[in-house]
Amino acid sequence: MDKAKSSNGAKSTKSAKTTSSGRVRSAIFAMTNANGGNEIIMYARNKKNGQLTYTGSPYSTGGVGGHQVLESAPDDPLASTNSLVVADNCLLAVNAGSNTLTSFEIRANQGNNDGLHQVSIVGSGGEIPVSITYSSANRLRLVYALNSGGPGSISGFTLNKECFLKPIPNSIVSLNQDQDPNQGPPPYFLSSPAQIDFTPSSQQLLVTIKGIDGNPGSGGTINQFEVDDAGLVSSNPQITVTDSRVPFSFDFDGDENLLVVDAFGSSEPGTADSGSVSIYNFQELGGKVLLDQSVPIVQTASCWIKYSDGCAFTTNNISGSISSLSVNNGEITLVESVAASLNNPIDEIFSPDGDYLYALSTGHTSGGQPQIYVYKVMAGCGLAEKQVISNGLPTEFVTTFGVMGLAVF
Repeated sequence: MDKAKSSNGAKSTKSAKTTSSGRVRSAIFAMTNANGGNEIIMYARNKKNGQLTYTGSPYSTGGVGGHQVLESAPDDPLASTNSLVVADNCLLAVNAGSNTLTSFEIRANQGNNDGLHQVSIVGSGGEIPVSITYSSANRLRLVYALNSGGPGSISGFTLNKECFLKPIPNSIVSLNQDQDPNQGPPPYFLSSPAQIDFTPSSQQLLVTIKGIDGNPGSGGTINQFEVDDAGLVSSNPQITVTDSRVPFSFDFDGDENLLVVDAFGSSEPGTADSGSVSIYNFQELGGKVLLDQSVPIVQTASCWIKYSDGCAFTTNNISGSISSLSVNNGEITLVESVAASLNNPIDEIFSPDGDYLYALSTGHTSGGQPQIYVYKVMAGCGLAEKQVISNGLPTEFVTTFGVMGLAVF
């Protein structure tokens, strides 16, 4: 039985279902995002060859996934990235249908992973949480959540070493997205908030919003929030309006430049083969981001990007592909428009050493069966497919909204 809610709004819970697979040294986690009960799926990861083995035991988050307000198909159910993240020895998940976050302890035993222990469930501080970020640079061990419902908001938490989430008082900040009468109330999935993340220095929080006041046709915004020593953020962020349409996810290169993937580049939303990647520096007055370069990748619905060791990869949902780019000295170059093909890909993540890339395919247009693709990262930013696994991932007909999220331990 769950313990009673504490005064800070978080709920401490007993252990989730025990894994039957034995101990593993590395793992990949995915999230069912199911409307009947959100669960975490765990895979043992072989560090030598990157391959995955399903552990056979899902872990309940104690919440429900998805949200019909997003109006998004199961090939992009939360219209976001980083809905599931590893934070040191903890795993954090959003429950978009419950407006809650769940924290787990990743139980380590002499370097092995003994599975997950559910620690806390806490209100997300807003409606429809879709993205999480974590920083250990601050002594507080900060977590911030991005809520895409209504006007949008961000909210802060501390995370202790036992993986208990505690809301930070007065940390909720509205994103002030107004309603566009032509689009209906936000979040319209082409214009809703997409990602929250700390900068490499952890002195700022960045949020991408795919449109402006519910309208994706006039560009989106990059929002920069200063973070103080108490873990609170400024209520008046620096806002950069992008020239590109539907700026979605982002990452940072080795020089701490900002890489943003634009789902439809400089074209109208929905335009085929219009995706692009933009690189920004932080050298504008006051440390505001400044666009350096934008490179077309000639794919459709390019929504997710990850960087490691001079290479960036985007997953392109409608094109069913991964594109590769090289990033050197603040410049990006397209290597391959189609470096790999897979059905309706969404989230992707590198192994900790950068040798392997994992990509989640929703399978939306090929029977609705999600799969995780495992790629070896080759010289020159190439990809070599090593495995495709679907074990443990429920179909979209079971989850309704579709699977979401990848995290690595």
